[in-house]
Amino acid sequence: MGLQGVLFAAAGLLPFLAASTEIAQAHPSGLRLGAQEITQAVHGKLCTTPGGARFAFGADGHFAYDGLWQTTGSYVVADNSIVVTFDSGLRRAFAISVRDGVLYMEQTRVSCANGG
Repeated sequence: MGLQGVLFAAAGLLPFLAASTEIAQAHPSGLRLGAQEITQAVHGKLCTTPGGARFAFGADGHFAYDGLWQTTGSYVVADNSIVVTFDSGLRRAFAISVRDGVLYMEQTRVSCANGG
């Protein structure tokens, strides 16, 4: 395991970050979104996965994850991705796409509602 893998494992983030960091591989059959579309979908909202994990994207740029573990940080929206900077200082771009009208964060389906 390389230095980056060791750092992620030490931060307790390896399972979540194991997905490819290549934004172009977000969801092979999905429609990639521009920054404005992603902002409309997640800004100020709480997004949940079918497994119950929660991603909060605060209107103030604050990010929180509550799932297999908990972590916080800040986020910015870019074309095709959400870039999260964790409180630990690690930064990660999460690819965002739409497939069959459903929003995906990397390979995971998410549903977002007001309340982040």
